Amino acid sequence: MPRDTSSDSLAYWDERVTASRWLIAKTAAWGALAGFFAVLGQGWLEDARPLFPFIQQNYALWQTVYLLALVLVFVLWAVAMQQKITILHNSKVGRAAQQRVVDFNARQAQRKLEALQRREQALREQQAQAQAASKPQEGRSSKFDF
Repeated sequence: MPRDTSSDSLAYWDERVTASRWLIAKTAAWGALAGFFAVLGQGWLEDARPLFPFIQQNYALWQTVYLLALVLVFVLWAVAMQQKITILHNSKVGRAAQQRVVDFNARQAQRKLEALQRREQALREQQAQAQAASKPQEGRSSKFDF
């Protein structure tokens, strides 16, 4: 049984758009979770300050390193979100292009079908005319009937 590759391709692009949306949702959730833990981590660093002398002695350094780590995580998250949004955009463009191909193929198949039907109709009309012309005339014959 032949496979309809245009429909398969369209289904592929639909699945890719759906997967891209889920990736964006998951990445956004991970970013929100990271933001939540960033706020908690700042508090935990302040609470750990009197407990650990090495943090107390270099608290400004620890706070700077923590802030740089947060900035790095945010930049990585922003790059990941941009990548996911780009994948979604490319998937939508690919789906639109595939939809145009499917529509074009459907119009072309419809035109071929209509042309075939017109040819068959013309052939039937020719056969009907040929049968009508070859049929002997009924009734009296006249002397000039050749």
